[in-house]
Amino acid sequence: MSKNIPIEAEKTEVGPCHYSVTVKVPGDRVIQEFDHAYQAASRGMKIPGFRPGKAPVSVLRQMMGDGVKEHAKEHIFEHCSGDAIELLGLRGDVLRILDFDPEPYEVTEGEDLEFTFELETLPLVELPEWSALDVEPAEVEATDDQYQEALQGLGANHQKFDDVEDGAVDEEHLADIDLVYTLDGEAGPEAAGLKFGLGSPLYGADEEKYDEALRGTKAGSEFELEVEFNEGFSIEDWVGKTGAAKITVNKVVMPRPATEDELAEALGLESSEILKERVMEKLAFDNQQRERDRQASELLDSVVRLRPFEMPQRMIEEEAVSTIKSNMERMQQQGATEEQAKAEAEKNEDQVKEDCERRLKNWFVLRKIAQQENIRVSNKDLTMAYRQIGAQQGADVKMVKEYYKENKMVESLRSDIMESKARALLVDTIAAQREKAVASAE
Repeated sequence: MSKNIPIEAEKTEVGPCHYSVTVKVPGDRVIQEFDHAYQAASRGMKIPGFRPGKAPVSVLRQMMGDGVKEHAKEHIFEHCSGDAIELLGLRGDVLRILDFDPEPYEVTEGEDLEFTFELETLPLVELPEWSALDVEPAEVEATDDQYQEALQGLGANHQKFDDVEDGAVDEEHLADIDLVYTLDGEAGPEAAGLKFGLGSPLYGADEEKYDEALRGTKAGSEFELEVEFNEGFSIEDWVGKTGAAKITVNKVVMPRPATEDELAEALGLESSEILKERVMEKLAFDNQQRERDRQASELLDSVVRLRPFEMPQRMIEEEAVSTIKSNMERMQQQGATEEQAKAEAEKNEDQVKEDCERRLKNWFVLRKIAQQENIRVSNKDLTMAYRQIGAQQGADVKMVKEYYKENKMVESLRSDIMESKARALLVDTIAAQREKAVASAE
């Protein structure tokens, strides 16, 4: 293929990392791009008298007529915008081309073409010397207050139930029940020793009728509730039908958190002392992880403060809009109305933008660290990440890997791993620098 006929290009700065690029394409280059488009469209075609891919453009034009024109138009804008980026020395710096619409432009073979597009470039990030960075480490040893808080959480997750003699079900007391589902007199699934309280209705039962029937019941009480067998019920033939649940109250119980000794037994530990040792170890580990995150955050802020740089404003605004939308959806899921969620989001809009800018700047700093320190994400790193995700979600590693591939999330995961590695390197480098300075002083 002959060398492309050159174009002209000039850029105008619109804002930080944001340029408008004007491209002038001579008529001969337009003809050349049409020729390229015809040749590309003919790939795989069998043309009598010519070897594959060797038919002259003149023959291709006769065969295809004007059918290739739209393809040629796309071809011109794609190739010439790429050439313009190269000509302006922006190759490797372009973050993205913004909303270019080719429709308004008329492209005619042999006639000059001029078009304009906008692009954003990567921010210019420069790292300071590591010696310019430091952060004061905080204590990571677990405290008794943390242990007591953790113990309360564990106790609540491993509830115990004390029998209440002559008690009745109310807001504080639960019923220990046996139940049997029935349909037209036929017995179905059953369960024993279930704990039910007010406000947590039985599957398929009306909430108000459930509370009304359960309230005030005592040991030995029996009653029936009408239930709807919905999709997912264990007996498929019952789905969509109305049956009943026969309930027997065995006893009334009072729920309470498990004690230290009961927790140790439930977790298969020899004593409450061993329970405390294990919990304190986990708390210290969590403290250390939070402390590393805090140090990384402060160090990244220091980099930006020492070597400030500008960001594409549109990127910050888009990130803020996305964040605000997510916040509104979360508030609505928690019970807020659309108007309440919107009002709260508008009240915090400036802070959200500030947080988004900080987060994006930190990401670009981490990207620069990874580039400078030659940090790579290997297939082994990805496999380890799949295993961790699988362990957290209770899923097979192969299934996790396939899910990420099918949903095109592998590059996002790779970016997360790169960011994590860069954070760890930053914290470890400054920690080693601090230890060396302390050793020298001693």
